[in-house]
Amino acid sequence: MALENGQQRKTGLITGAASGLGRAIALRLARDGWNLCLADVNDTGNEETLQLVRQAGGDGFVEHLDVREIDAWQDLRERLRERWPRLDLLVNNAGVAGSGRVGEYSIENWHWIVDVNLWNGINGCHTFVEWLKANPRGGHIINTCSLAAIASAPTMAAYNVTKAGMLALSETLYGELLPYNVGVTAVCPSVFRTNLLDRSRWCQPEERRLFEKGFAEAKMTAEHVADAAIRAMHRKQLYVMEPFEARFNWYLKRLNPTWFLRKVSRMFEAQLRASAEPAAAAAPPSREVVAAGQK
Repeated sequence: MALENGQQRKTGLITGAASGLGRAIALRLARDGWNLCLADVNDTGNEETLQLVRQAGGDGFVEHLDVREIDAWQDLRERLRERWPRLDLLVNNAGVAGSGRVGEYSIENWHWIVDVNLWNGINGCHTFVEWLKANPRGGHIINTCSLAAIASAPTMAAYNVTKAGMLALSETLYGELLPYNVGVTAVCPSVFRTNLLDRSRWCQPEERRLFEKGFAEAKMTAEHVADAAIRAMHRKQLYVMEPFEARFNWYLKRLNPTWFLRKVSRMFEAQLRASAEPAAAAAPPSREVVAAGQK
């Protein structure tokens, strides 16, 4: 675990490491020579990340981890204790996406998204926080949240709730861990280019089309967000709002929450209608419409 100059590699555990932001964070840390445990349920993608980590100057190994299972987390902790003398960083990044209005989005989907997005953070912090606190050189937790935790856009209640919960968890831990030299960073980006939609569940096709358009047009990359997260870690900075528009909207929400939420609602509903119109225009006319035209 030593570098060529005799220094010990720093150690980090990253969930959701097989792709997207998890992979980008892994590669960013690899450039600094970290030794990483890459955890995911996507074993193939995880192995690809490991190869890229080694090419970038880091090292590590892969672990198959279902973040919903506390027993799996505890088993992983014991395996890591056998490998590493300490843990420097925990990155709770695993996540899925979905959209559907309250009352329409199924309870099964609610359980699925809460179990992955929120329990990833709860299980991870519950399992590893004491080990981080025992690290004599200090440690850090990075929790992947989202601007969704603040914007609370319509049709996204399940996703919004999980990300707001992750933000609240991060803020609480920030205060609890200050005496132990363990920092906490809540990463709250707006839409950036990633494969999050590959792991998503939707109620209405216009909702998926809207998000596909947003992801396709996003200028921000996972690498940009990863860089911001690691800078924040070094500064012991709690909030990461990227890009500037995300920070601006965060300030607006704090200044006038009700006005902000009304603005978001009007904008989002207009975008949904616009997303539905092309599909309606392309659809073949119904039998009733055809019949009416023939009279």
